[in-house]
Amino acid sequence: MKIKSKNKLRFADWVSKIANAPLIAMPAFLLLNYSSPPGTDFIKITLLCFIFGSIIPVIVVAAWISRHHKLRDWSKEYDVPNREERKIPLTFIVASYLTGSILLYYFNAPLVTTGLMFCYFSTTLLVLFISLYWKISMHTMGVSGPAAALIFAFGPIGAVYALILPVVMWSRVYLKRHTMSQVIAGASVGFILTAIQLWAMFNAAHKPSDVYPLLWLIPAFIGPAILLSVTGFLNSRGLHDGYTRKIFHFIAFISIAVFLKYAPSDVTVISIVIGMIYLLVSCFSGKGFLWFDGMARKSDAPNEKLYVILPMASTVAGLGASWALFGHPFVEIGMLCVAIGDAVAEPVGVRWGRHKFKVYSLTGKMSQRSIEGSLSVFLACALIIFLVSGSVTVSLLIGFSLSIIEAISPRGTDNFTVLAGASALLWLSGVMP
Repeated sequence: MKIKSKNKLRFADWVSKIANAPLIAMPAFLLLNYSSPPGTDFIKITLLCFIFGSIIPVIVVAAWISRHHKLRDWSKEYDVPNREERKIPLTFIVASYLTGSILLYYFNAPLVTTGLMFCYFSTTLLVLFISLYWKISMHTMGVSGPAAALIFAFGPIGAVYALILPVVMWSRVYLKRHTMSQVIAGASVGFILTAIQLWAMFNAAHKPSDVYPLLWLIPAFIGPAILLSVTGFLNSRGLHDGYTRKIFHFIAFISIAVFLKYAPSDVTVISIVIGMIYLLVSCFSGKGFLWFDGMARKSDAPNEKLYVILPMASTVAGLGASWALFGHPFVEIGMLCVAIGDAVAEPVGVRWGRHKFKVYSLTGKMSQRSIEGSLSVFLACALIIFLVSGSVTVSLLIGFSLSIIEAISPRGTDNFTVLAGASALLWLSGVMP
């Protein structure tokens, strides 16, 4: 069993304390009320939000724990860890949220403020019933719910509130307060139910709101957690880390290409940032954590983290350069070449590679590639270029060029070189409109 770091345990405990749902609700309500239309009684509305959305729930939990666990320092069990013990405190908290919703409506609070308080009531009521059978994470729900409301109010910039979600997920799992499925479920329920309810409220009030960014941001925040968890699970079941890493690589790059093609630009940037945070949290946790184990190669020891961070950095650099210099559709095609061409090279090389050659590594240690793997890059990239350009000559020339670029690129930098190379060569070819 992996021995956990005391410093990481302290950090995880600190994150869990400040990310407690009633506490993290306070800045969300403050932001929503501060931006409310003229004529809103900011102080009265905010005070109601704080009392019924934060103060009463915190007091209820503190009083219940102090009485039933006989703890002088109730903060040691601040989150009611046992599923079976949640029923009574959650009942009082549900009543507090409902009372707050009624009072906010009575005092003509902004619709999004009243709506968020009602969403706290309805989702917590759902948690009360779920807790009879399963321990869903209220921490991750407490982050994603208000984030959805802030996106309603401010557009994609409101998603900044949810950038702590990967850290909160990690803290709950690292402390063994939840399983990975429980934190993902909590985040999903918070996003989806809050979005549906706010959309219904705004439409009922004849105030249609643009939910299009939110439809993209939900998978942007939840997708990486699911993908990293699946690859980690497959690795724990014996699938080789080279394959689980490439599964992540393939799906992640295809997803980015889809975002580049169809999503608003600011939403795409946020999705890339959140993906980077997930990977950095994975590396921070290290061996033994599900997310990291699906990404890291044992053969890279002792530099496993380097070869997670370096490809991530080279991807971001290549994406930024290609997007800025060549734009659409060249950057999307470059992403597809990396997603498919580079993803097939390693499995092909491992399975059928017989003709090996050495490539320089930034760590000074030579790494191996194979002619068979490079051939798979050529075929995959040539096919992609042909499908988008219709030119056999251009597809063969660019496919061959990219196979050479991938073959000679130092270990960990080929995400940059192949992405930027594919975008630049296709742009220079002039075959695309």
